[in-house]
Amino acid sequence: MSLIIHPEVEKLKDRLSQLILEYDYLINQICPEIERQYVLEFGLFEYELYKLELKIDKLKRKIQLIQIEINHENEVDLNKIDEILAREFEKYEKQLQAQIDEIKSLEDIKTKELSDEEFKKLKKLYKLLIKRLHPDLNPNQTFFEYNLFLSTVKHFENGDLKGLESILAILPKEETEEISEIDDLKNLVEEYEKRICDVKKDYPYNKKALLDDKDSGNEYKQMLIELIDDRKQKIKELENKINELI
Repeated sequence: MSLIIHPEVEKLKDRLSQLILEYDYLINQICPEIERQYVLEFGLFEYELYKLELKIDKLKRKIQLIQIEINHENEVDLNKIDEILAREFEKYEKQLQAQIDEIKSLEDIKTKELSDEEFKKLKKLYKLLIKRLHPDLNPNQTFFEYNLFLSTVKHFENGDLKGLESILAILPKEETEEISEIDDLKNLVEEYEKRICDVKKDYPYNKKALLDDKDSGNEYKQMLIELIDDRKQKIKELENKINELI
């Protein structure tokens, strides 16, 4: 026999399930796609700029090391200086390589395309399953149900409509409902509202406006190009200074 659920509890559960759906959608679908688009649109320019700025720092340090040898009236051993630079900048070179590896990996990603109808069904099924399986909404769930929840999140993340349909098919029939504490539900609603707000403040979601506004995107790209040209000129000046010293 089903228990009678207080109307406010049902309303809060509905609100919470909507927030959980929105949060998971942001984390698993929206943010990864924003990051992919951002890196593909601006990543190579930012990578080139970072690479040039790293080279400038290395050249400045090289000048410093050469000057130290000159001041001590020592013979300038460029091989030894290059070894020192390699050790000192090893961490930054790895970061540079990781940045280009990320760009290459995102270029290879093929997003799974769903029709509008399939996508609506995906979200509808996910919301239904979340309401039945999410631990915050079902604190007394079984281990089996928890594993179904993990599978649900994975299928949603991958846009796997058939996977969600299969979980719905094997989901145990709902026999009773626990009356949740209203205060606990309110706290959870506030928590998920905060999580969603935090996601939208941070990278990559905070780059969405830049991607959506073509003019702003072009301005940012042009700024990166100008900075790249400036850094290339600075590198030439530093290289000339090194040639003068040796």
